Amino acid sequence: MTAFSRRHDSAFTLIELLIAFAMISIALAIGIPSAHHLSGSSRVSATANDLVHHLHYARSEAIRLVTSVVICPSRDGSGCDDVNEWHRGFMLFADSNQNRVRDQGELLLKFKRPEHKGVRVWSSIRRKKLIYRATGMAPGSTATITVCDRHGYAAPAAVIISNPGRPRLSRTRADGSALQC
Repeated sequence: MTAFSRRHDSAFTLIELLIAFAMISIALAIGIPSAHHLSGSSRVSATANDLVHHLHYARSEAIRLVTSVVICPSRDGSGCDDVNEWHRGFMLFADSNQNRVRDQGELLLKFKRPEHKGVRVWSSIRRKKLIYRATGMAPGSTATITVCDRHGYAAPAAVIISNPGRPRLSRTRADGSALQC
């Protein structure tokens, strides 16, 4: 009888298994939405910071090369796409003849393929291309590039480029209004 009671003491009862399952279910119900929010916020922040890095690079190359540098959406790195969607890729090139089109012999500085498929990135309809002059200035109206989580788990971010060419991160539009995804 001693052998039977030892074997019985080391087993789980059905009630203990149900309690453990309920506790795991509650932990997952609380943890999964938090994990989605965390991963969405991480994707948005990483994409926005990467854009700021490339804008700083374009500005410094325009000054260094003493020519205009264009940044525009591009899927293949050969030319600018006539869209305001940047999440499919973008490129930077030295625009020596200042026609805002990458011509034969113009230096491709960088082609950036999308890294995070869970984000959407776009600029305003009127600012499909950003141009840095040799002075480091970015002429035209203040540009806003919006970065959004495709699933809506994270708050959007904006990269705002001022006329003097300085990019900055923001959680609102340049005028202080809310970002729309």
